[in-house]
Amino acid sequence: MPQTLVTADENSTSDQKVVTILRQRIMDGSLKADTKISEVLVSEMLDVSRTPARMALQALESEGLIRKREGRGYTVLSFDSHELAQAYEVRGVLEGLAAGTLAREGIDEALATDLRQIIEDIDTVLASDQDPAQRVTGFQSLNRDFHQAIMAAADNRFIGHAYQRLAHLPLVSLGSVVFNANKAEEEITRLKFANMQHRLILDAILRRDAMRAESLMREHANQIPIYTDLLV
Repeated sequence: MPQTLVTADENSTSDQKVVTILRQRIMDGSLKADTKISEVLVSEMLDVSRTPARMALQALESEGLIRKREGRGYTVLSFDSHELAQAYEVRGVLEGLAAGTLAREGIDEALATDLRQIIEDIDTVLASDQDPAQRVTGFQSLNRDFHQAIMAAADNRFIGHAYQRLAHLPLVSLGSVVFNANKAEEEITRLKFANMQHRLILDAILRRDAMRAESLMREHANQIPIYTDLLV
C-alpha cells in the first residue's frame, strides 16, 4: 500500500488544506486508484487531528473521489479527466439553462439582492489577510450558495433531476473548487476571476439577456475541467 500522501511542508491544521492536498494527489495520480486511505493515516501523514482528517475524507467521498470501504477506511476511485469534462459540459448546459430561464422570466429584488451580497462577500473573503486555505473555504461556501440559488430559482424540477444524476461524480457538485495549495496566491487570483464571472452572469440576468446569461454560465461552469487538465 502506498504510504507517501503529502510532503512535510504541506502540513496544516486547516480542514480545507487537508481536502485540497488529498484531492490534488488523487487528481495528479500520486494517490492511485484502489489505494486504501483512512482517518488515522491522513492524520499521521499531515500531522493533523482526527477531526479534520475525518472531515476531509467525508468531503472527498461526497465529491466522488473516494468510496467508503466495508469496515474502516476508504478506497481511492479512478479519476478520468475526459469523463469529468463530459460531466461538466452537461452540468454547464443545465446551469446555463437555469441562468437563461431567470433572464427570460426575470428575478425579484430579494434574489437580486442576495446574489449581489454573495458576490460582495466573496470579494471581501478573497481580499482578506486570512490564510489562503481559509479564503478558499469561504469562497467555496459562497460559490455554492450562488450556484444553488440560481438553479433553485429557475423552478424547473427537470433541471434539478438531471443535475442529481451527475452530482455524485468527482468535483461535479455545485460549488466544488479545485485548488493547488502550492500556488496559493495564483489560485486566489483565479478565484477572483471566477467571481468576476459571477458578476457578469448576474448582470446578464438583470438585463434580461437570456442568451448572454446562458453562455456566460456555461463558460464559467467549464473552467474546472480546463484547469484540471492544466493541473494534472
